[in-house]
Amino acid sequence: MARKSLFKKNLGYFSKTIFLCNMVAVFFLLLSYAASFINPKTVWILPFFGLGYLPILIVNIGFALYWLLRRPVYTLYTLIPILLGWNLLTQHMGFRSKPIIANKNEQAIRVMSFNAHLFNEINKTPSATIRDEVVSLIKDTDPDILCIQEFFTKIKGSKQMSERILTESGLQDYFFEPATKSEHEGYGQIIFSKYPIIHSGTITKNEYGINRITFADIVKAPDTIRVYNVHLRSFGLQTEDKEFIQNPSNTANEEHATTRVGRKLKYAFERRSQQAEALRDHIVTTDYPIIIMGDFNDTPMSYSVNLIGKGMKNTFQEKGQGWGVTHYEMLPLFQIDYIFCSPQFQIDNYRIIKRELSDHYPIFADIRL
Repeated sequence: MARKSLFKKNLGYFSKTIFLCNMVAVFFLLLSYAASFINPKTVWILPFFGLGYLPILIVNIGFALYWLLRRPVYTLYTLIPILLGWNLLTQHMGFRSKPIIANKNEQAIRVMSFNAHLFNEINKTPSATIRDEVVSLIKDTDPDILCIQEFFTKIKGSKQMSERILTESGLQDYFFEPATKSEHEGYGQIIFSKYPIIHSGTITKNEYGINRITFADIVKAPDTIRVYNVHLRSFGLQTEDKEFIQNPSNTANEEHATTRVGRKLKYAFERRSQQAEALRDHIVTTDYPIIIMGDFNDTPMSYSVNLIGKGMKNTFQEKGQGWGVTHYEMLPLFQIDYIFCSPQFQIDNYRIIKRELSDHYPIFADIRL
């Protein structure tokens, strides 16, 4: 009797087919959730479902709307799984209409992260112009702590980008240990600060050239704060790989291209999980409040992002607005740049700066102890 009262009449053949497709979509949605807590070294295919979270979610919302019009009670089969992943959804989407606070609190620390793409050309913009615009952006944003990934500078002479930023921005100190360096130039990650840096270094475990993690202990009296500048393993996609992802039907040997790209993605997922584990091991060596920011090269559904963010505050999740896209070059869908901080911080503000000075958008947050 209970079954008849819930489903007043049996579904027709068409609706049964729709329901079956709906259950497959729900299963894929649950697999995308699993990607956030199961190591890709254990189940290698899960990160691919995590990467496809947005289209999978949209398909499930479509099914929910269909059943809402046809048989409202069947909406629960999709709505409940969507709500089960609410915490993950809010890492992607900020449901806020309140305007972003422009001015920071005097007690707050403004922290900023930006992958500068070596100040190279994007959309045919001359790199010299990009450097000028980046310096201008830093001055306008006025960060107290700034982490840059893929930072390029001359080692000597008047064209040192590190010294130029110090001179023109009001920042006072920096730590730069190039991943690659010659007598004349170097590139890697850099941490700038308005406050003294008393200790710094690099996590050498599981580093991959320019994809590494550096840190600096910064004194903002009376507190000492540890800042991690993170640049996790990239997918290593070449131009032909990006063209295939954007236009797979235009590729002559589609099967070969799929295998090649899939292999690169799988390799990067596993290496990022190892780097995330190395960072967690390093975090336990300090009692200082912690700020972690940078280019994680992975989405909020990934194991590596969720492992690093475990027990931390996600500044986008706390104060972000809209869909959190931070990388726009290939598919403008993904948030791969983050700012996390210890629970003792209060988050006042978060913003993605929609300036195309790199293949990443700069991000900043105002936080205070």
